[in-house]
Amino acid sequence: MVKALVIGVSGQVGSNLKRACEAKGVKVYGADINPARENLYVDIARPDSARSAFEAAEPEIVFLCAAMTHVDGCEKDPALAEKINAGGAEITADCCRRSGSKLVYLSTEYVFDGKKGPYSETDSPNPISVYGQTKLQGERLALALDGALSIRTTVVYGYAPGEKNFLMQLLGAAKSAADSARGQRQASVTHGKMRVPKDQYSNPTFAPELAEFILELALKNKSGIYNVVGSERLDRYSFALKVCEILGLGAGFLEPALTKELGQTAARPLCAGLKTDKLMSELGRVPSGASDSLRIIKELITAQVHGSVVEEV
Repeated sequence: MVKALVIGVSGQVGSNLKRACEAKGVKVYGADINPARENLYVDIARPDSARSAFEAAEPEIVFLCAAMTHVDGCEKDPALAEKINAGGAEITADCCRRSGSKLVYLSTEYVFDGKKGPYSETDSPNPISVYGQTKLQGERLALALDGALSIRTTVVYGYAPGEKNFLMQLLGAAKSAADSARGQRQASVTHGKMRVPKDQYSNPTFAPELAEFILELALKNKSGIYNVVGSERLDRYSFALKVCEILGLGAGFLEPALTKELGQTAARPLCAGLKTDKLMSELGRVPSGASDSLRIIKELITAQVHGSVVEEV
């Protein structure tokens, strides 16, 4: 039985990877800096901590999903971003080298400047934010290890109450807007509106499907860089409208905006997105588009709460 270690298991991709491993019969250990009882403790910025997790799991495959992902937070504290995103990758790669484990690194489209997207695996990176720069550093350190695999993805979403992915932010804003309309004004939405950039283009990617593709590539011992993203390339506002349409939400709380109007600390790649020709060539398929994935989410919500978030808002 293959043994795997998912570092960053409490995050969106990590938690889905653990479930994907379990479904495939892979013996999987989860590790996190704030672990649940069943998981291992790990601080990827500390070599001794990383080594302890490796000794406990004895993994053949290591999925490095832990990172400092708050884009503006990285811009405000570049030293911490580098320590976690680059230093953590270096430490994890060193542990993999010592143990003979395969390393799978989770990367991002933010390694590109967003001037000429969508991008292929062979396009030259040019990050414009500290987040993108430190993730690119981490990717290069990971790929210096023989047989390592780097997965570039973007706008990962799924129905996961308590998480802050784009979909869950939308659902929260929709509820806040509805509460506001009933006289219960919420601070998270200004004047009942959620401003969404209409000039940031990417490929929204369904988290459970992303995890399945990552695991398949790892089990097939693929190496190098692979783009794994949803098949529809949309601007954020169009994606938000699609969410509302498929989940049956009114879209009146959405307000389109230009990125420069949002006052974000870090620069964002605007004309971004990733190409999946390589993935199609080697696996014969690519992840679903947003429309199909959102229909799955609608069914999931309905099954879980017998009536969907739609009826609450």
